[in-house]
Amino acid sequence: MQWGQIKTLFIFSFLVLDLFLLQQFLDKQTSIQTIGDSQYETSLSNADITISNNVPEEAPTVSLLTASAGDFTEEQLEVISKLEGQTAKVYNKNLLASTLDEPVEVTEETLAGVVSKYVPFSSQYSFWNLNEELGRAVFFQKANSRTVYYNSGGVLIVHIENGKMTGYQLVRLKVLNQSGEEKQELINPLEVVERLYTDGVINGGDTVTDMSIGYYSAYSLDPGGKASKQLFAPVWKVTINGNDDAFYSALAAKPIYLQLDENEFIQKTMNGFEEIKSGNSQTVITNKGENTEE
Repeated sequence: MQWGQIKTLFIFSFLVLDLFLLQQFLDKQTSIQTIGDSQYETSLSNADITISNNVPEEAPTVSLLTASAGDFTEEQLEVISKLEGQTAKVYNKNLLASTLDEPVEVTEETLAGVVSKYVPFSSQYSFWNLNEELGRAVFFQKANSRTVYYNSGGVLIVHIENGKMTGYQLVRLKVLNQSGEEKQELINPLEVVERLYTDGVINGGDTVTDMSIGYYSAYSLDPGGKASKQLFAPVWKVTINGNDDAFYSALAAKPIYLQLDENEFIQKTMNGFEEIKSGNSQTVITNKGENTEE
């Protein structure tokens, strides 16, 4: 047999061996994952915790996100200038505050429809909650088709008085890009539920009705601020018993339960809005044809 044929045979043999070892490795990884999932399922079943079919079996692949506080573009300011049935003001090109000429009656079921009629760019925000205690409805901005939770730099807050929408205030994030091409390794959904049970957030007898991935940053941008770009990481939103939500960092390297307070967030954001409106030497653009320096 010639040397060239022998060399080809060796190369082919090593290739077959490499493919065999790769398959063995992948089978082992799958087996480990299956065993881990099975252990979580058994533990949660023993605790009488029900997992809805709406809960995904695996974590999606998601990149980190970078964004900054964003000014309204000239095109968006043009849209605002044509708003009807309200008096709208834009402070320093980044905070839109508006009062309806006539308050509109709303319920939690009809709120989204009314908002879409009166609030420009509302499709870029997702409804979070109607806080009856504070008379505010909260809409969080979306980025890359996912919700950015609890960030004062990208939020729409609707004013509700006596069951009627009286106005709103809105700031927006400017999404710069997804940070890096590599997708982040996210913590498995069942492991998140197990950790929340261990932390006492989920109790025996509870039902996990839904889980989805959004974005969150530990350092909230100031409303309408001019801060530099900020990094947002994936976070699991876990819905318990259909109405309670818990947040858990989705990064496998830094899993942690996030304790977020809605009332505190609304009050802090509203205070930030008032600081912007009361600031010195600012430009105010209105939809009534009056641009002023304050």
